Amino acid sequence: MLKPNVRNIVGYFFFKYLLLYILMMFKNDNYALIRINELHTGSDVFYYLFIFLFLPVVMSIVLTVPLYFSFKVNNVTGFILLLMAIFIVEYLLYTYLASQLDMLNGLYNAIIGLIVFIMFYHKAIGRIYR
Repeated sequence: MLKPNVRNIVGYFFFKYLLLYILMMFKNDNYALIRINELHTGSDVFYYLFIFLFLPVVMSIVLTVPLYFSFKVNNVTGFILLLMAIFIVEYLLYTYLASQLDMLNGLYNAIIGLIVFIMFYHKAIGRIYR
Protein backbone atom coordinates (compact mmCIF):
# COMPACT_ATOMS: atom_id res chain seq x y z
CA MET A 1 0.00 0.00 0.00
CA LEU A 2 2.68 2.53 0.98
CA LYS A 3 6.17 2.73 -0.39
CA PRO A 4 8.68 2.28 2.46
CA ASN A 5 10.37 5.68 2.46
CA VAL A 6 11.38 7.84 5.40
CA ARG A 7 8.25 10.01 5.32
CA ASN A 8 5.91 7.01 5.25
CA ILE A 9 7.82 5.26 8.02
CA VAL A 10 7.54 8.34 10.25
CA GLY A 11 3.83 8.42 9.38
CA TYR A 12 3.61 4.75 10.35
CA PHE A 13 4.94 5.56 13.84
CA PHE A 14 2.53 8.46 14.32
CA PHE A 15 -0.49 6.44 13.12
CA LYS A 16 0.51 3.48 15.28
CA TYR A 17 0.84 5.61 18.39
CA LEU A 18 -2.49 7.32 17.67
CA LEU A 19 -4.13 3.88 17.67
CA LEU A 20 -2.23 2.91 20.83
CA TYR A 21 -3.34 6.10 22.59
CA ILE A 22 -6.95 5.40 21.61
CA LEU A 23 -6.68 1.86 22.98
CA MET A 24 -5.05 3.12 26.20
CA MET A 25 -7.74 5.78 26.51
CA PHE A 26 -10.41 3.10 26.78
CA LYS A 27 -8.27 0.66 28.77
CA ASN A 28 -7.36 3.23 31.44
CA ASP A 29 -10.65 5.16 31.29
CA ASN A 30 -8.64 8.36 30.73
CA TYR A 31 -10.01 10.54 27.95
CA ALA A 32 -7.42 13.34 27.98
CA LEU A 33 -6.70 12.72 24.29
CA ILE A 34 -10.09 14.04 23.28
CA ARG A 35 -10.42 16.80 25.89
CA ILE A 36 -8.92 19.48 23.68
CA ASN A 37 -11.55 21.98 24.84
CA GLU A 38 -9.87 22.01 28.28
CA LEU A 39 -6.69 23.56 26.84
CA HIS A 40 -6.77 27.23 27.80
CA THR A 41 -3.19 28.50 27.94
CA GLY A 42 -0.10 28.07 25.82
CA SER A 43 1.45 25.90 28.51
CA ASP A 44 -1.61 23.61 28.43
CA VAL A 45 -1.19 23.20 24.68
CA PHE A 46 2.56 22.60 25.03
CA TYR A 47 1.99 19.96 27.74
CA TYR A 48 -0.71 18.27 25.63
CA LEU A 49 1.54 18.16 22.57
CA PHE A 50 4.52 16.98 24.60
CA ILE A 51 2.56 14.13 26.19
CA PHE A 52 1.11 12.89 22.91
CA LEU A 53 4.00 13.54 20.55
CA PHE A 54 6.96 12.50 22.71
CA LEU A 55 6.83 8.76 21.98
CA PRO A 56 6.14 8.94 18.23
CA VAL A 57 8.91 11.50 17.79
CA VAL A 58 11.44 9.51 19.84
CA MET A 59 10.58 6.24 18.11
CA SER A 60 10.74 7.92 14.72
CA ILE A 61 14.17 9.35 15.46
CA VAL A 62 15.54 6.07 16.80
CA LEU A 63 13.87 3.49 14.55
CA THR A 64 13.15 5.08 11.15
CA VAL A 65 16.59 4.40 9.69
CA PRO A 66 16.75 0.73 10.82
CA LEU A 67 13.19 0.15 9.58
CA TYR A 68 13.99 1.81 6.25
CA PHE A 69 17.07 -0.36 5.77
CA SER A 70 15.16 -3.50 6.75
CA PHE A 71 13.34 -3.15 3.43
CA LYS A 72 16.69 -3.10 1.62
CA VAL A 73 17.57 -6.58 2.90
CA ASN A 74 17.19 -9.09 0.09
CA ASN A 75 16.71 -12.28 2.06
CA VAL A 76 13.72 -13.25 4.17
CA THR A 77 15.73 -14.41 7.18
CA GLY A 78 17.64 -11.15 7.44
CA PHE A 79 14.44 -9.14 7.06
CA ILE A 80 12.66 -11.09 9.79
CA LEU A 81 15.63 -10.93 12.17
CA LEU A 82 16.05 -7.20 11.65
CA LEU A 83 12.33 -6.61 12.07
CA MET A 84 12.30 -8.66 15.28
CA ALA A 85 15.23 -6.64 16.61
CA ILE A 86 13.43 -3.38 15.78
CA PHE A 87 10.24 -4.50 17.53
CA ILE A 88 12.21 -5.68 20.58
CA VAL A 89 14.09 -2.36 20.81
CA GLU A 90 10.81 -0.49 20.50
CA TYR A 91 9.22 -2.65 23.21
CA LEU A 92 12.14 -1.98 25.54
CA LEU A 93 12.15 1.76 24.81
CA TYR A 94 8.39 2.03 25.21
CA THR A 95 8.26 0.15 28.50
CA TYR A 96 11.22 2.12 29.87
CA LEU A 97 9.94 5.54 28.78
CA ALA A 98 6.19 5.18 29.26
CA SER A 99 5.00 2.02 30.93
CA GLN A 100 7.31 0.57 33.54
CA LEU A 101 4.44 -0.47 35.80
CA ASP A 102 2.43 -2.40 33.20
CA MET A 103 4.55 -4.42 30.78
CA LEU A 104 1.42 -5.51 28.91
CA ASN A 105 1.15 -2.02 27.44
CA GLY A 106 4.39 -2.72 25.58
CA LEU A 107 2.83 -5.91 24.24
CA TYR A 108 -0.24 -3.98 23.08
CA ASN A 109 2.10 -1.52 21.39
CA ALA A 110 3.92 -4.36 19.62
CA ILE A 111 0.69 -6.01 18.46
CA ILE A 112 -0.71 -2.74 17.13
CA GLY A 113 2.67 -2.02 15.54
CA LEU A 114 2.74 -5.38 13.77
CA ILE A 115 -0.83 -5.03 12.50
CA VAL A 116 -0.25 -1.48 11.23
CA PHE A 117 3.11 -2.50 9.75
CA ILE A 118 1.51 -5.29 7.74
CA MET A 119 -1.38 -3.03 6.78
CA PHE A 120 0.95 -0.26 5.55
CA TYR A 121 3.67 -2.35 3.91
CA HIS A 122 2.13 -5.65 2.81
CA LYS A 123 3.21 -5.14 -0.82
CA ALA A 124 6.81 -4.34 0.15
CA ILE A 125 6.87 -7.35 2.48
CA GLY A 126 5.51 -9.52 -0.35
CA ARG A 127 8.35 -8.37 -2.64
CA ILE A 128 10.91 -9.47 -0.07
CA TYR A 129 9.35 -12.93 0.13
CA ARG A 130 9.52 -13.40 -3.68
